[in-house]
Amino acid sequence: MKLKLSATPLSMPPDPLSFDDAVPGERIAHSSLSSKVYQSLRASLANGELLPGQKLTGRMVSERLGVSQTPVREAMLQLVAERALTMNLNRSVTVPVLSKAQFIELRDIRVALERLASRCAAPHASPAAIDAAEALHRRMIAAKRAGDYPATMRLNREVHFAVYQLSERPELVALIESLWIRTGPYLNLIYHHVDPTTIEPHPHERLFEALRAGDPEACAAATERDIIDGGRAILVGLEETAR
Repeated sequence: MKLKLSATPLSMPPDPLSFDDAVPGERIAHSSLSSKVYQSLRASLANGELLPGQKLTGRMVSERLGVSQTPVREAMLQLVAERALTMNLNRSVTVPVLSKAQFIELRDIRVALERLASRCAAPHASPAAIDAAEALHRRMIAAKRAGDYPATMRLNREVHFAVYQLSERPELVALIESLWIRTGPYLNLIYHHVDPTTIEPHPHERLFEALRAGDPEACAAATERDIIDGGRAILVGLEETAR
């Protein structure tokens, strides 16, 4: 049986800027707007708001973000170059569809990099920073119980990166972000097959406990378990869609 997943709208609110009329400094403003569109699309991919195989058109994205099509095209081409989007032979742009082998490879790279980020975060995690990450986790659990899956996926990402930012390794965090953009569209499969918020104790809670203890290896282990457990549900979904 093939899964039927419904797309959720892009989350960025309409941007009031417009470049229909030439104005001084237009090139700088245009570059800034293109960057905003790019960041919005990246977030939509990483948060699971866009689905595997979903077609994106310049008109659709420009209407949802309230901008002209030119910065949208530029942002989409940049994401194609980064392999976050796919340009097909007919020039249409879609969210990539990963094979099982491709997903496993990306998952394994995530494990290696995110273990390192969690390990490096341990010495820098203040009580206030851990409290902030835990607050995001509680909001994630509440969103899941309310059936708000888009918010659940977004908050899950925010929990992870609240911890990874503590590593003080910006290049490492940037690499991890690029992987989430590739795998984020598959987050929908997790909630289709399993409720990850019911795992007791939740891997996030193990991570918070390890951070409070200042235990780098326990932090790395908790992060790996979270990725592997979630990835298992995605693999089930990939096997079903391949039938």
